[in-house]
Formats: sequence, C-alpha cells, structure tokens
Amino acid sequence: MERERSAWENALNELVAQTKACEHTYGTLIQSDRYPTWQTYFKKRHFEERDFDKILADEYHAVNENKVVPDIRTDTPIFEPLEKQLLEKNLSDREVIVLITANEEALVLQYQNLLAFDKLPKTTSALLQSQAEDLNSTIQSLRMDYNTKYRTGPTETQPRTL
Repeated sequence: MERERSAWENALNELVAQTKACEHTYGTLIQSDRYPTWQTYFKKRHFEERDFDKILADEYHAVNENKVVPDIRTDTPIFEPLEKQLLEKNLSDREVIVLITANEEALVLQYQNLLAFDKLPKTTSALLQSQAEDLNSTIQSLRMDYNTKYRTGPTETQPRTL
C-alpha cells in the first residue's frame, strides 16, 4: 500500500512539473510575436495552466501532510520541444495546430496515468478528472479547428444525382 502511495505521489510530482513547464512555455510564447494568430490561445492556456498549477499545489499540500510543493523539474518535459520549434522555426498555422494538439494530448496522458492509481484520494481524483476534461475540451476544439480549416480528402467534382 505504501509502495502504491509512493508511485502516485511520484506521478503527481511529475504532473506538477509538467504543468509548470506548460505554463512557462505558453508564457514564453505570449512574449514572442512569431505567431500572432495564436496569441489568444497562448494566453488562454498560460492562465489556465497557472490556475491548474495553483490547484495542484494546494492538492499536493493537502495529500502530503502540509508539505510545500518542491521545485520539481521533469526529465522529459512535454512542452519544451514545442517551445523550441515554435521559436526557432517558421511554421505554418497547420503545423502549429498539429504540434500543439500532440503536446496537449501528451499532457492529458499524464493526467490519465495518475488517475489510473486505485489508491489515489477521491478528492485528488475528482480534481484531476475535472482538469483532464477541461484539457480534452481544448483538444476537441483544436481538432475541430483543424478539420474545419485543413480538412483533407476527396473533393466532389461531379454533382450528385438523386
């Protein structure tokens, strides 16, 4: 039982680190003027992640007997490659939406991995589930935008006959 607690605490630490890294990435992208059409999205996600980070820090504090969240760094930051690519390359809007969607999906996977633990406290689980649902809504919105703007497939060249 103690081993599983340690495992989900480690997963929570990793999620806290990923959330901080995500917030940092979007904050950096806000300051960049390379993708003006994406500035609103970058701001929205930056402030969402800031809120998520505060909520996760409070939850960490509660489940770890009032310990303060350590300054955790992740060995595999999800958003660092996204930040580098967006700052160093001149990508099309289509490439940007694909990159962002993939990174947001990877972040949701972090939530899902943590939610898979049976011994996760119920309040922590409910909180994480809510945040994961918010991220899933964001991903669905990105996918709909992609499909609306860049939908591929055969184009109809002949009128249909009834």
